[in-house]
Amino acid sequence: MRSPLVTTSETSANTENLETLISQRETPPEEEKKDDYMAEYYRLKYNILIATLIIGLSCFALVWVFYSLSTGLNYLLGTCVGLVYINLLAREVEKVGNGKRSIGSTRLALFAGLMIIATQRQQLEVIPIFLGFMTYKASILLTVLPSSLLSGKNKSE
Repeated sequence: MRSPLVTTSETSANTENLETLISQRETPPEEEKKDDYMAEYYRLKYNILIATLIIGLSCFALVWVFYSLSTGLNYLLGTCVGLVYINLLAREVEKVGNGKRSIGSTRLALFAGLMIIATQRQQLEVIPIFLGFMTYKASILLTVLPSSLLSGKNKSE
């Protein structure tokens, strides 16, 4: 008759078999799909941030050349706040699937604070700051529009 007690060698063999099964287990297809989507999201986020930075610095140089350094710096200030804004927006987008229901008002407060400070300070100009802030919208269009047009063209073929 066999003893109900399990020996140490049997336990270690069972543990090794379990570890082997776990290591050989493939990730479910839905997890791979989610990983692909998140990788695409992070790539898009990076491209938008880089495009915002490049467009902002280019416009800063143009405004500096055609207007003045003061106006260019105001534009650059708006661009920097726009970068912070788009980064906050990206963080909230990352949390969409995690059950977060409320949308933070931090982004709105950031924009409102920038505009209030711009109107109250004599050295700051509202229009260049606002246009600098809106640079992120141009970068979104320049990043997303070509890829969406190309994907629409591929579907019609």
